[in-house]
Amino acid sequence: MSIMRSRSRLSSSSSQAPPPSPIPTGKGSRCAADSIFSNYLNRSLKIPQLSLPDYVHRSVPAHIDLHSLLSRDAGSVNRLLRSAADFGVFRISGHGIRVDELRSALAEADLIFRISDHGRSGYCRHYGGCEEFVWRRFEKTVTEQARNEIGAEKYRSLGQKIKNVTNKLEAIAVELAQVISETANKHLIHKGIQPRESSLSLYRYDQVGSMGNFPPLFNEKNHETYYEHALSLHLLLEQCVFHVQLERGSLSFNASPDSIVVTVGKQLEEWSLGEFKPTSGELTFDPKDSSAGSPFSIELKCSPSNFNHGLAKINEFFIFICQENLTVT
Repeated sequence: MSIMRSRSRLSSSSSQAPPPSPIPTGKGSRCAADSIFSNYLNRSLKIPQLSLPDYVHRSVPAHIDLHSLLSRDAGSVNRLLRSAADFGVFRISGHGIRVDELRSALAEADLIFRISDHGRSGYCRHYGGCEEFVWRRFEKTVTEQARNEIGAEKYRSLGQKIKNVTNKLEAIAVELAQVISETANKHLIHKGIQPRESSLSLYRYDQVGSMGNFPPLFNEKNHETYYEHALSLHLLLEQCVFHVQLERGSLSFNASPDSIVVTVGKQLEEWSLGEFKPTSGELTFDPKDSSAGSPFSIELKCSPSNFNHGLAKINEFFIFICQENLTVT
């Protein structure tokens, strides 16, 4: 009985007693504690800077709008020069070329890639998963063979579209040369660029062989001839992955018909005394991203003469300085 009474007393007393509060309930005590703690945190905690290093932001070639270059936007020009120096490649958007019409014309005239010259003149080349046709505007033999192969009407239509595209690509190349010659390292005395005739190539890729092969530009047989010009402008007619071979390794990035991929050639490296590095590139296509039929691309190799305009201005400056020195003495 005594044990039961003691248990009942304990249970009744424990149920009536309020639980202890872990937080003081005094007026203003919580606010005061919060203020002190907040001041302590403000003095002791330092949020680290989370900005990524500069090389991370420059891990892909620059993507620059053509209109910003025409207006000489300083940020766009600097990114172009930095990308050409770091990677030997950059991308130009806003070019205004209608690739859909060009793609249709090439698809209708794809028999042009079946022309064979048996290696005599080098305008038809085959690289396993890729075929190249070098467009020679002034060679009658090539013109006659192409007309006979695809038909006079298709050849005329294709020729007109190729002519328009070539003119636009050459105009863009001239503008790029002007931008580079105006803003490149002024402390370097640039060499002159030997004038060369522009070369336009049409490429047709096999959808099966284009997934992992790099025949045209990574092939040692074509390694030397690829660098002969100052700039190469690649007009892409399908979504693809563009691969470039650098001295420190390979680099891959996505490219689309909205952009022209520009790679640096040997002449531009010599002109800049090694500031810009030449590079070679190759395209691979995913059949799921390509339209019906074989993927195509166009490449213009050129050496714009206005690269030498900057050299002429430098020579004029040094002639002026020499004349001034002769006058003073």
